[in-house]
Amino acid sequence: MLEPLKKYIEKHRLCHPGQKLLVAVSGGVDSVVLLDLLVKAGYGLALAHCNFHLRGTESKEDEQFVRSLAEKYHVPVYVKQCPAHDYATQHKITIQEAARDLRYNFFEKLSKEKNFDKVAVAHHADDNLETFFINLFRGGGLQGLKGIPVQRDIFIRPLMFASRQQIETYARDNHLGWRNDSSNASLKYLRNKIRHQLLPEIKNITGNFESLYQSLDYLKEDALMLETLLDRERSRLTNIQNNRIVITPESTPSGLTGNLWFYYLLKQYGFPRNETEKIFDAFQSKSTGKHFFSEHFELLVDRDTLIVRKKVSSAKKQFPIYATDTLLDDPIKAALEIVSGNAIDPTLIKNPNNGFFDYRKLTFPLTLRKWRQGDRFQPYGMKGSKLVSDFFTDMKLSLFEKEATWLLESEGVIVWVVGHRIAEPFKVTKNTEKVFSIRLVG
Repeated sequence: MLEPLKKYIEKHRLCHPGQKLLVAVSGGVDSVVLLDLLVKAGYGLALAHCNFHLRGTESKEDEQFVRSLAEKYHVPVYVKQCPAHDYATQHKITIQEAARDLRYNFFEKLSKEKNFDKVAVAHHADDNLETFFINLFRGGGLQGLKGIPVQRDIFIRPLMFASRQQIETYARDNHLGWRNDSSNASLKYLRNKIRHQLLPEIKNITGNFESLYQSLDYLKEDALMLETLLDRERSRLTNIQNNRIVITPESTPSGLTGNLWFYYLLKQYGFPRNETEKIFDAFQSKSTGKHFFSEHFELLVDRDTLIVRKKVSSAKKQFPIYATDTLLDDPIKAALEIVSGNAIDPTLIKNPNNGFFDYRKLTFPLTLRKWRQGDRFQPYGMKGSKLVSDFFTDMKLSLFEKEATWLLESEGVIVWVVGHRIAEPFKVTKNTEKVFSIRLVG
C-alpha cells in the first residue's frame, strides 16, 4: 500500500516532502495504518489524540496505546482531554457532533500553535460509501452525495483510495496492533447500520464495491466542474458595495430551474435549499423588503437585486463627538476640523459625504446614532420638516442602507443624515464665522 499511498498523495497534491504533518490517531486500525505508511513514506510528523471519556477504561487504554505508538515511531504526541458529554450538553448537540467539533477544533488550534502544514485523518473508501448513503437517506444534494472531500483546508485524507479490507490486511501482514472501539458495533447509530447491515447486503449482490467507488469519484469530478462554472457565473453577477454583497440575478441558465439556480447562487452564504426556494419566490413576486436569515448572513430582496450582508451585531449604537476631535474611526471614518467661514470650497459643500455646519449653532458634544422610527429633520433647501423614513424612501434606499445610515444630532435635533443631506437650520451662510466640518474618508 505504500506506493499507492504515494501516488494518491501526488495525484491529489495533498502534501509534499518537507512539510510537517499532524496525524490524527484514535488507535483504531485505520489511523494506525495511516501512521505506519506516512512514517515509511518519510514524512516529518507528530501524533494528535483526543480522549473523549466516552468509554471509561477503554478510553484510557486508547490514550495509553497512542502514547506507545509515539514511542515506537519516535515522534511527538499531543493528547487533549475532551469530555464530549459535557460539551454536547452545553451546546445542545449529539455526542457524535460534540466529538467532531472537539476533535477538529483541537487539530486546528494545535496546527497553528506548532506550525504543522497539514492534518492527516484516516478516512478511507468505505467511510466514503457510508457517508454517501447517510446523505442519500437524509435527502442530500450533489454536494452531500459526492461524499467526503479528499482535502478541506489543512485536512487531508491520504487513505481514501483504500478499502477497509485492504487496510486490515495491511495491518495484519505488517504485524500492527490496534484498538477496537466497542461502540462501532452498536446498531443505534445510522452509520453502523449501514456498515454492518446495508453494505454487506450490497456486496452479496454486486460482489464488490468497485463500481460504487468509481461512481463516487465521478460525482466528485462532476461537482468540481459544476462549482468551477458556478464560481465564474457568481463572480459575474456579484459585486461588493459598502461592505454588502449585491447580487443581480439574470435569467435562469438553460437546464436549471429558478429554485435550483438561486440555491447555487446563495448556498455559500449558508442558506439551505428550502430557504432559497422562498427567496426565489419573493424575488419573482417583486417582494421588495422581504428579509431572510442564515446562521451568519442576512439577505434582503431589493427590487431587481439581492443584498447580502453579515448579521449586524448588537454593538454600541450611540457615540459622542467633541469639538476637539480631529479623526473618527468608529463607527464611521471621518476627518473633523474647525475652520473659518470664508475658507470653505463651495464645490465641497455639494458633496453629500461632507458635512459643513455653522459652529455657533451646535451644542457639543454632538451625538452620532442610528435612525429611529418617528425621527424628523428639515432637509437642506426645504422650509418644513420631514420624516427621516420618508426621506429614505425618496432616496430609494434599501432596508440595509437605511440600517447602515447614521444621524448626527445636537441636543436632540438632527444636524445631518450622514452621507446624504445636512439639516437646513445648521447650514453655512454668508454670516457664518466658524465652520465645523466632517468629511467622510475611506
